[in-house]
Amino acid sequence: MGCHPRIETNEHSDFITSRTRDSRLWFVNNESLEHRILGLTAKYATRRTITLYGFAIEGNHLHIVAHNNKRNRAHFLRDLKSTIARAVPRHTPSYSGGGVWGRRYSNEFIGDHSDIENYFFYTVLQPVKDGLVEKISDYPGYNCFHDAVWGIKRKFKVMNWTAYYKATRWGQKVNKKDFLEEFTLEYARLPGYEHLSQREYALLMTRRLEERRQEILKARDAEGKKFLGPAALKKIKQGSLPKSTKTSTLTTHRPRVLSKCDARRAEMNDWYYDIYFRFKVASEEYRNGNFITEFPKGTYRPYVGPVT
Repeated sequence: MGCHPRIETNEHSDFITSRTRDSRLWFVNNESLEHRILGLTAKYATRRTITLYGFAIEGNHLHIVAHNNKRNRAHFLRDLKSTIARAVPRHTPSYSGGGVWGRRYSNEFIGDHSDIENYFFYTVLQPVKDGLVEKISDYPGYNCFHDAVWGIKRKFKVMNWTAYYKATRWGQKVNKKDFLEEFTLEYARLPGYEHLSQREYALLMTRRLEERRQEILKARDAEGKKFLGPAALKKIKQGSLPKSTKTSTLTTHRPRVLSKCDARRAEMNDWYYDIYFRFKVASEEYRNGNFITEFPKGTYRPYVGPVT
């Protein structure tokens, strides 16, 4: 059916994945890069009014569970990914050159409140599910669970390089500290739990985390699978290739909507494919020269080259 359009909407939340080129492990054992990525996420989530539910920095990919309030997910990810791509060489002496990211990011729309919760736990339990550690507290990298359930807000100072270079364009002497901007990385409470106190919410989520963790441990034990462990994780070289990883291309089939409820999933698929097919018709007209054709709300016109 060809490439699917990017749909900007605030009707549904997003589950976003972005993977490095060749799945190289650039995001391991690098505290300064991790700090930089968290600061950049805080910056662009704030600037683009993105509601974050969950965020994971895995060895070769990012997972984001979020709500796109201003229909500008593309701008958020453009800013975030481009600045991370510039940060990786700065913070990684062994960086081998070339692009940081692989194919374009994948995005699936999440159904109702229970589905947002499901993909929040999917995100925070990735190190366990992938066989890296038995519990998330053993994972040497950042995990958002504690921050998210306890309502912890982390402040980061991020350099405004654009303003700095503009100020120094004519040889002026300036202080870099004057171009540091402070942003707060914070997570929204999962929908449906607004009535709980912070402590009640955190304890409930911790119990549910443990229930899901035990399910993963039981499944892995039944298959005879072991865990790599934190000691081995800390020995992984930045930029190395993983022994095994998920692979996909632009044409790989993936769900467009995510929901455990069959009825809800069917409803969302109707919504998605109505936009998709109207986009295909509009896109064909546009490529054939009808540059005033109307596109479905929340979609982008395809690139056709310079218009003469």
